[in-house]
Amino acid sequence: METRLGPFTTEHELPQPLKFAWPLILLPELFTGATHLALARGYFASLGWEVYTPDLRSASGADELSRISRASGFEKLRAALACALDALARDVIFVGHGIGGLLALDAARHPQARAAVALAPMLPGVRSPLVSGIANWRARRFGGALRVPRGRILIDLFADADPFQRQALERALVSDDARAAVEVVRGRCAPAGEAMAPRLIVSGDSDPFAPLEMTRAFAERIGATLRVVRGRGHWLVGGRALERMVAEVQRFLVRGLGRDLLLLYSEDRAGDAGEEESDDED
Repeated sequence: METRLGPFTTEHELPQPLKFAWPLILLPELFTGATHLALARGYFASLGWEVYTPDLRSASGADELSRISRASGFEKLRAALACALDALARDVIFVGHGIGGLLALDAARHPQARAAVALAPMLPGVRSPLVSGIANWRARRFGGALRVPRGRILIDLFADADPFQRQALERALVSDDARAAVEVVRGRCAPAGEAMAPRLIVSGDSDPFAPLEMTRAFAERIGATLRVVRGRGHWLVGGRALERMVAEVQRFLVRGLGRDLLLLYSEDRAGDAGEEESDDED
């Protein structure tokens, strides 16, 4: 269901019954939006999670626009997310993909954060193919819009998506502002080592945009837990990786947040979630 979260157009799922005390805030990768997170949003909702997917590009309202426009780059993403949290006025769990994953890890310091999960996060100081290339050199140097992926990069991005969905996912891609992505590539916005909430990183072991060894080093540097989805790449939010990704997130949240998290979630099912097989990285 489409609604508004403060100044932002937002997709909202409210399951029946609601089983968890705090909602999930889903944050998308570069060039993607709520459409690309629809399967993940629906899967989490089917398990009893309330889920919000705000479009942080869609701010409207004089006061909010003034607050957000005073910032630039990655700080603008922080300001936009803070506006959404002010409107929600509840504790939340962040789940982000790509640059949205890095924003989620960064937001773990926010007073409303109960946990933060990054799915294949964009890595500070690492040149992502989503940003590099001749087509985007002008945007990297002077600012402006990054061009949506094409060719090999596009194939790699949606490699784990279901084949029948790829055309629709490609059509839904949008240009994105270069400044935040360039700041990440240049290593200017790494999350602090300490956070107010537990942090999880879920990575595919064949991700060309966030290579596993670099992701492991990043997780160790910031003190985040790392879980690996074997045989999968970057597109953890749908297709063949979705079920395993959700199982890792579910297990981490139930174990890490305990009984405070649970509303109607039975102890038997909570125990089952903790017993599922997993590929763990310490």
